[in-house]
Amino acid sequence: MKRVILKSALVTVGALTAIGILIFSLWILISPQSMATVSEKIGNYSFAVTCADLKYKYSGKTEDLARCAEDGILSGDDGLIVKYCQPLIEKQDFEKLCIDKNEDLSQGAFGIYRLDYESFILGNLAASQYREGDLLKAVETCSKGEYRCYNRLVIAVAESRSAEDLETLKSAPSDLGAKEYVNGLIALFVK
Repeated sequence: MKRVILKSALVTVGALTAIGILIFSLWILISPQSMATVSEKIGNYSFAVTCADLKYKYSGKTEDLARCAEDGILSGDDGLIVKYCQPLIEKQDFEKLCIDKNEDLSQGAFGIYRLDYESFILGNLAASQYREGDLLKAVETCSKGEYRCYNRLVIAVAESRSAEDLETLKSAPSDLGAKEYVNGLIALFVK
């Protein structure tokens, strides 16, 4: 008798698990953006990127790729950051996206804080490129934007404590103003 009850319980649990997996899979396929939102709300940005990527593959819209890049940055995974930020900055409408994002962000927090979206994307991409071993590519990425793009890169190099990389970074920017900015940041962060 106990075996029959145990067997019935296991079959029921198995069936419920299978139904749950089916519902979860259908939810991802039918509405990846809502699954991405749920994942973002619980702080699982690595999974949110997966869902947002599916939505981007369906739509091909730059805004959807931007969501992938943002979730990649929030996940802290350098591979994801490079995977999504690099194609984002190569999009023809990236500049328009930055303008739209800056307008949206300036409305938040009573307009007190304003984030430069381009510097946010380029800076995080450059820091990830550096951590993946390509300092010169990271400097090239920063040079595509304003000087603020160098902030995250300088912090990443300073955290690595590589004297060789710091010296390379001091001389790498071709723009004299950028070079002065970088050297000033290095002086602040490295004692």
